[in-house]
Amino acid sequence: MIVSRKISVQAITALLAAFAAVVLLAAVPAPAAAVDWSLPATDLSDGPANNASSPQVAVGVDGATTVVWSRSNGSNSIVQARTRAAGSGTFGGVVDLSAAGQNAYDVQVAVAVDGATTVVWRRSNGSNWIVQASTRPAGSGTFGGVVDLSAAGQDADYPQVAVGVDGATTVVWQRRNDGVNWIVQASTRPAGSSTFGAAVDLSATGQSAVDPQVAVGVDGATTVVWTRNNGSNDIVQARTRPAGSGTFSGAVDLSAAGQHASYPEVAVGVDGATAVVWSSNYIVQASTRPVGSVTFGGAVDLSVAGQSAVDPEVAVAVDGATTVVWFRWNGFNQIVQASTRPAGSGTFGAAVDLSTPGQHAFGPQIAVGVDGATTVVWRRSNGSNYIVQASTRPAGSVTFGGAVDLSAAGQNAYGAQVAVGVDGAATVVWQRDGPTYSRIQESTSGATMYSLTLTKSGAGSGLVSSSPAGIDCGLVCSYPFSLSSSVTLTASPAAGSSFTGWSGSGCSGTSTCTVTMLGARAVDAKFTKLPSNKFTIKSVKPGVKALTSTIVLPGPGKLTQIVTRSVKKKSKTVKIAVCKTGKKATKAGAVKLTCKLSSATRNALRKRSLRVSVKTTFTPTGGLLASKTKTVTLKRKR
Repeated sequence: MIVSRKISVQAITALLAAFAAVVLLAAVPAPAAAVDWSLPATDLSDGPANNASSPQVAVGVDGATTVVWSRSNGSNSIVQARTRAAGSGTFGGVVDLSAAGQNAYDVQVAVAVDGATTVVWRRSNGSNWIVQASTRPAGSGTFGGVVDLSAAGQDADYPQVAVGVDGATTVVWQRRNDGVNWIVQASTRPAGSSTFGAAVDLSATGQSAVDPQVAVGVDGATTVVWTRNNGSNDIVQARTRPAGSGTFSGAVDLSAAGQHASYPEVAVGVDGATAVVWSSNYIVQASTRPVGSVTFGGAVDLSVAGQSAVDPEVAVAVDGATTVVWFRWNGFNQIVQASTRPAGSGTFGAAVDLSTPGQHAFGPQIAVGVDGATTVVWRRSNGSNYIVQASTRPAGSVTFGGAVDLSAAGQNAYGAQVAVGVDGAATVVWQRDGPTYSRIQESTSGATMYSLTLTKSGAGSGLVSSSPAGIDCGLVCSYPFSLSSSVTLTASPAAGSSFTGWSGSGCSGTSTCTVTMLGARAVDAKFTKLPSNKFTIKSVKPGVKALTSTIVLPGPGKLTQIVTRSVKKKSKTVKIAVCKTGKKATKAGAVKLTCKLSSATRNALRKRSLRVSVKTTFTPTGGLLASKTKTVTLKRKR
């Protein structure tokens, strides 16, 4: 699930891959609660003197969220970043990534599975623009030194970055190769390496190729798309580096010749299916490369002809459902629309309006959670200024909810971007004007919560508890946990009962049960009532050569009896066996045990009477043992 060209969530894709075996087969019900956004929005960039613009956001598997942007330091624009650590509700301090002295723009960010965070941008070296990168290694709180990716001598522009499951990082950009035309280039830092390789040309020379985008599949296959002029019009092209290969395949045309195509976007599903979208003659189109294929299918129209539709974005859910958003002129103003190809279907549905008509809406962005919940953000005029809005389609639903205002009215807000963590919390960032300067703001939704419901079956009884805390059943047998969290259940049988196993949500056996909350989950704990182990010692009669006991049992089981006496030896008291016996009972009722006295005991009785301890133990079939002890006197034999 690589949700847009401006948001790097390959780390979430990796988590999805790990979950796919169980998730793809299960329907995920919608959460009960509506989306709850943290409002008013929080300022991220420093103020109040200098402008900040063009924010981007990425969320790691652990929930750590990094926001980057460009901001003036009073002399030139520098790239800055702030990070909200995993489990924290607060962003850390602002850090400068690019060097002062020359302008730096077009910042992008991507997070690897292990948390390594790579930021790329373009910066002037005084003569031309070059693409640069800085990486914060896994487990570190500090970004490393800046490295140049594009060669000096010609301008390089519009960098994009994507990270594979193994950590391999690919950056693409457009660079002038002759001072006139643009060519798409790429540089890759292999898995386990700290160094980017030399730039390679992806588009052919002779005509300009611009607006590159990159996406990485779970298997590491990397697809780059762009728009290139063929001398008459612009067409969308693609090249793919297959899984395990170091070389990109040849370029293929995706859009038809004879029409102007622009704004390409690419997304890869967990299963490897690749979707590319673009605007061709102001109609949004899509082409898909199915799972296991090396060939893209023909272009299909998503928006309705007759009105301009541009700036498409695409996202693929874990089950393969593909959603495309764009904005379109409806004859009066621009509105944001969406079309979805459901999981398992080959056809996109009719376009639906997300923004309310009556005022212009632009710049949609889209992100998909691990449960399939889809969040779209855009900017829309309220008649006086532009505000950032969001709409969410819950997991399992086919309908988007109403638009929610995230930025405050009174000043324009632009460039909304969205990323979703594995817990379902969506972070939206944007640029908002102020009376004297522009700033970066953010709002985050609450984590998506799903209920884990515990039932108990069987004739027995017991308690079930959870870690993290929540289930205490007993009393609380249903509790909401955040999306993607792991909940471990532990069963404790009551006296007279045994725990005989779990069922539901992939749980089985009698050990602990761990549930991954990728939707509402239900688990049953079965407790069995144990057979009664309550028995009665009706009599213990000592004889000359044996003890004879009569025991009344509640049912079948194993009956044993051990008789001992205490003897002092060297100032210590030790126990000496007097006799031992046992019997298997096949039914309830009285059972007689005869415990023959040892010869040593019989000899001792010739001198004196002996007090002995008689321990009787009963273990019912399929139940727990119980024991009783009595003291009796063996009289001296004369």
